[in-house]
Amino acid sequence: MSSALPRSARGRPPDPDLEARVLAATLDVYGEVGWAGFSLDVLARRARVGKAALYGKWGSKERLIVAALTAWRTSLPPFVECGSLRRDLTELAARSLDTYLGPQGMVMLRARLEAKVYPELFGAAMEDLERLRKRAGRSIVLGAIERGELPAGTSPALVLDAVAGIITNHVLTTPPDKMAALAKRSAEYAETVADFVLAAAGYRPPAPAE
Repeated sequence: MSSALPRSARGRPPDPDLEARVLAATLDVYGEVGWAGFSLDVLARRARVGKAALYGKWGSKERLIVAALTAWRTSLPPFVECGSLRRDLTELAARSLDTYLGPQGMVMLRARLEAKVYPELFGAAMEDLERLRKRAGRSIVLGAIERGELPAGTSPALVLDAVAGIITNHVLTTPPDKMAALAKRSAEYAETVADFVLAAAGYRPPAPAE
């Protein structure tokens, strides 16, 4: 006689989309309300899953948010240098601006701020994200120094902070009714930011090939 349990006794089959659905919903809710307003009740309804499943897999809202931030970070496409400082810096500026203007824009703004307010919760996740950004930017600046596009001793950190700071400040100070216009000219604005920073850094365009 078969000892197999009937389907109802074995419980529901595992949901293959559970983790992706929950992490996507976590970013949505966190971007909307931040840490203070985040609750597993709201998340459970948004992700169409029971709270028991959330606690069973992640244990707490802190771990959920960090898991979502980490998954988002690892999903970002790697930056590939083209060997031209102006083009590389423009691409970095464009990526930063597109992130802020995209569906997860508030996630990045909130996470960067709250990593300072709650370093024990978000500090490590955001440090990893910033480390990847700085690694790519440092390689760009050091390569430009070797090619003679920037003066020796130029600080990669200052160049990167100038680009990131200008874009972040511009996004924060642009009125909501002007954001759509900013999105339409995002590529042009990224180029303007890159040229401004390059001029301040003493950029020397490469000589045309003979």
